[in-house]
Amino acid sequence: MSRKLKEKSLFDSIEENQVTQALLGVKLDFSQSVGDPMVEIGRLGLVEFCDKDKFESFEELKGEVKKLFNIYVFKPAKTLNQVFSFNSKFTHNSTSKNFNERFRQAIEQYSELIKESKNGYCLACGKKDNLCSVSKTILPLTTGNSNANFTSNFSTQFLMCKECMTSLFFAPMNMQKTAGRMGFMISNNEEINKFWSEENIETFNANIVKNIDSLVDSKINIFENFIYKTIEELQEENLFGDITFYLISNTDKRSEVTLIHVTENQMNFINHVAPKFFKDALPTKDKDEWNYLLFKYSKQERKEDGKNVKFEDEVIKNKDYKSTMKYFNPLIKNFIQGKSILYFLKKNRCSWHLTQIYLKEIQGMREERLVVLKKVANRLQELNKGDKEFIRKIVFPLERTKSHGEFREKLRELMRKFLTKSNEPLFTADEMVFQILPSGESWAETKDILLIALYEKITLDDEIKEEFEKHITQEGDSEDE
Repeated sequence: MSRKLKEKSLFDSIEENQVTQALLGVKLDFSQSVGDPMVEIGRLGLVEFCDKDKFESFEELKGEVKKLFNIYVFKPAKTLNQVFSFNSKFTHNSTSKNFNERFRQAIEQYSELIKESKNGYCLACGKKDNLCSVSKTILPLTTGNSNANFTSNFSTQFLMCKECMTSLFFAPMNMQKTAGRMGFMISNNEEINKFWSEENIETFNANIVKNIDSLVDSKINIFENFIYKTIEELQEENLFGDITFYLISNTDKRSEVTLIHVTENQMNFINHVAPKFFKDALPTKDKDEWNYLLFKYSKQERKEDGKNVKFEDEVIKNKDYKSTMKYFNPLIKNFIQGKSILYFLKKNRCSWHLTQIYLKEIQGMREERLVVLKKVANRLQELNKGDKEFIRKIVFPLERTKSHGEFREKLRELMRKFLTKSNEPLFTADEMVFQILPSGESWAETKDILLIALYEKITLDDEIKEEFEKHITQEGDSEDE
């Protein structure tokens, strides 16, 4: 061996020993939850991956970090596209292509930070003193200064404790690729967080064994569908709670952060109407109406790998109903985003059974109000001397109302018509004020509820059905169609 090589080898050994010594004696405790969502998702992944939450030194954690580091040093992968930026010092082509060399450089950089002891408060957990002065760009997942997605306040320079800084390195292993970015969730229910981490780490470990890029791929490119699939899996495990879903990227050109909050009420609704994702055949019972609607509104074509993929071929012929999650679904979009879905229920002439579950679980509607609205719809049926005439003279005029005032006037008109046939009023003054159109409630939703109850009990022939479609399409929100 030449003198230069011997000197270089000796220098490397000394340098590596110095790094090791720096990492010894630094105790790390990951047992406590952290308020910062990205640090917390990393902490949960770390604890699940290592199967422990306390370490006597970083050296004890070093072997697990080496497995994790495979995420950061892969060659640009077709499956991951631009989820990660390839311009960081750990992934750029100009750095060493040798895995061990890259890992040594990363640990060396980490050791320099962990030796620091700055005064102040940790940005993530609030711990006082003995902190690192962290630049966002040192994290392997991040790159230029325009991106600061891996901090709670999206800053580029901050103080952080050793545990929180280490947790950020583990964050991607507890995320999933979706919509071309990285998605994760945090819940107020610890069991939900544990379920999420266990599922991810199981797949993550399987990917390590297969020697493939380790980020978990959900194979769903629509964020709302990704969320819907996740909460369905959770309710099948009887897990409920409020959840915030995050969708982030770390590429400078598209450093976006999207947040969607899903409530426990939404999960309760799914539990009532969709206890399983899809059965072997299309559902036919009333309780499965929701699944039928999901199926119906997923029936679209889209291009995949440059080829036209037909919904009918993929989903129906192959009986692969879970493939519906690949397709844009306006019903799922509205539901997940917390928008009203009464339009969809009305257009599809859904049952009062499904409507009532939705109104109670999601809208939080009072039982007494539902009772009155259903009673008004039933009494209007007493004016029905034939579906076709009833629809054209009573239902469609109600459908065509465009404002609160116009709707109120139509109700008064129906009240007068009803009094010519009955000794009892269609509704009382108190019912009008407190149940039908109470202050603060949407008149449009009240109209839809009445119409859903009416449409459930009438038959549409082909001629009327054509008029029905015309009216509903005109009234519906074009963005959700």
